[in-house]
Amino acid sequence: MDEPPFHGFLRPQAVDVDSDGTVVVRLPFRNEFRRRGDSPFIHGGVIASLADLTAHAAVAVQVQRMVPTIDLRIDYLRAAPEGDLIATGRILIVGRSIGRADVEIAGVSGKSLAVARGTFSTHERE
Repeated sequence: MDEPPFHGFLRPQAVDVDSDGTVVVRLPFRNEFRRRGDSPFIHGGVIASLADLTAHAAVAVQVQRMVPTIDLRIDYLRAAPEGDLIATGRILIVGRSIGRADVEIAGVSGKSLAVARGTFSTHERE
């Protein structure tokens, strides 16, 4: 989680990793995540970044290395109010060429705020 410099800005925290390919990541709220300075809502780019890094983590744990993102699709279900975000990533498939994971992002209330699906290259590079 600490390797990419961008994560140094976001400061995600690994909460749980299961051998079945499920990972849980917490993103503590910071004022820099707001849509505007006076907005009570979190910017969609922060949510997309959390979805990407959580799906990546689910696949990377399975193949034991970094995996580049091929595609990320996200559906924003409702505005994300200020507060910590919890992302749960679940493996769909990990093969020789691609890995795919689904992510659900919820707020502190437990309500789903966004869902995403990420596809990653698992092809080992020389």
